[in-house]
Amino acid sequence: MASDPRATRAAAEISRINAFFPIMTILGNRWAASRPFQGKTIAISAHLTTLTGALIRELSLGGGNWVVCSSNHATTDHGVVAMLRNNGITVYTLGNQNDAYRQALDHKPDLIADVGADIMSTLINERPDLIESVQGGVEVTRTGISKLRALNSIPIGVVNINDGKLKPAIENRHGVGEGLWHAVQSLTGMHISGRRVGVIGYGPVGRGVAAYARANGASVEVVEPNPIRRLKAHYDAYPTPNLPDCLERVGIAVTCTGKQGVIDTDLVRQARNGLVLVNAGHGNDEVDITGIKAASSGIDQVADHVVRYTLEDGPTVVVLADGNPLNIVTNAGSPEPVLLHFALLGLTLEWLAEKKLKPGEISVPVELEDEAAGIALTALGMAHG
Repeated sequence: MASDPRATRAAAEISRINAFFPIMTILGNRWAASRPFQGKTIAISAHLTTLTGALIRELSLGGGNWVVCSSNHATTDHGVVAMLRNNGITVYTLGNQNDAYRQALDHKPDLIADVGADIMSTLINERPDLIESVQGGVEVTRTGISKLRALNSIPIGVVNINDGKLKPAIENRHGVGEGLWHAVQSLTGMHISGRRVGVIGYGPVGRGVAAYARANGASVEVVEPNPIRRLKAHYDAYPTPNLPDCLERVGIAVTCTGKQGVIDTDLVRQARNGLVLVNAGHGNDEVDITGIKAASSGIDQVADHVVRYTLEDGPTVVVLADGNPLNIVTNAGSPEPVLLHFALLGLTLEWLAEKKLKPGEISVPVELEDEAAGIALTALGMAHG
């Protein structure tokens, strides 16, 4: 059977990345030698980009049965899907998204790695018979941690990577912050310098998005209801208006909250004409795209991932990537911060493979973060000091 050219393209992209930052190659060689996952079944929910493909391909060298769910159709690279399947990895992408999580659980996983707690919440709500056999899970997003904390109890042990030292400082701040503006410029052709930008949410992602916008010459203001974060934004020298006032002034608004319905149609009706809406959060519901479409008298597909809506008796608004996380949809920016985050995920799974956690949430062990940082420095050629 002829090889799928999409898989060949994805593998070539991973090889290019590895040539300049071989963190995954280092770990793949380690796992191939130690085989820490032999005899285990591991279920992963993820945005299936080339960077995720690089991680999963190397993890599979460590043995075990790997089952992967696409967490968002809009962020799925089908070349990566083909490449993973060529490597003997089961991938679920089509049909009802919840069915993919159910299919993954049918494999009776020993370990779970989640983006948004989708597999774990399906396990808890629909397959409690499998809970006892799960050694532990890993959650990498604020959305997923919040979803798990909203439960009465967490019946499996879950390692929280999102609130460790590395992800907020490196992947969220630099990976998302840089990648998002690369994507905006690539899709729209806009020069960021001189633009007015509103950043909605001043957590680790919002701080990175704001810092990189400022570094590119934009005039940035921050909307943040939490008083501590709002005070941080103030002392970082950003104006901190309320959301309606911000949207009346800025030309680009970026949601970085991980919360549903942050910008609704009523807010858009009062916004500056021509406002460009971008999402840097985990899901695709921070901007009410359905409401904007329903309220529009005209829809113009300007370019790939760029749609202009003309609201009835209101302004025009441009939405990028249909409200999905733009940097992930376009796989934009330097891969290094993301791959460091993925290296920590892989090391955490390796750590989990030989133990069974007690129920509840635990912080990612600091020794794993130190190890991931050390491997990253080696990959950068900076392993001195």
